[in-house]
Amino acid sequence: MSKQWITDRSEMEAILNEAVVGSFATVCADGSPYVVTVNHVYHQGKIYFHCALKGKKLDNIAHEPRICFEAHIIDRLVIAAKADDASVRYRSVIVNGRAKLVTDPKAKLDALTILSAKYTTGYDAAPPSDKCTGVTGVVEIEIDEMTGKKNID
Repeated sequence: MSKQWITDRSEMEAILNEAVVGSFATVCADGSPYVVTVNHVYHQGKIYFHCALKGKKLDNIAHEPRICFEAHIIDRLVIAAKADDASVRYRSVIVNGRAKLVTDPKAKLDALTILSAKYTTGYDAAPPSDKCTGVTGVVEIEIDEMTGKKNID
């Protein structure tokens, strides 16, 4: 077993693309942390996820746009008779960046279409409707720093 830092950006991007969910962390106005799990897509160097048009995460972004985002993939559990020998094989990425609500209708539709495509791969799914796009928020994360780590055999 070997824990290793991931330094290759394309390997970190692959993890962001493959991970089914990620955790999005913001800071509340009172300074307390807030973390929520979201469906996401990595596209052209940015991370996007959908949300309600109002809520705590958007309030927090308006207060403080700096965020942290984490995504990971569990490749397998290592079960052992001794706790010292048990482990998890994983690949993970942590992003520090700035988040904003996407307000441009075309950019919002593009992000929702790309997000939808990630989660409907293999299905003949229609793109998001105008109604859906109108009532759905989209958050864009501009990446300032990205680090990765893996525990592999």
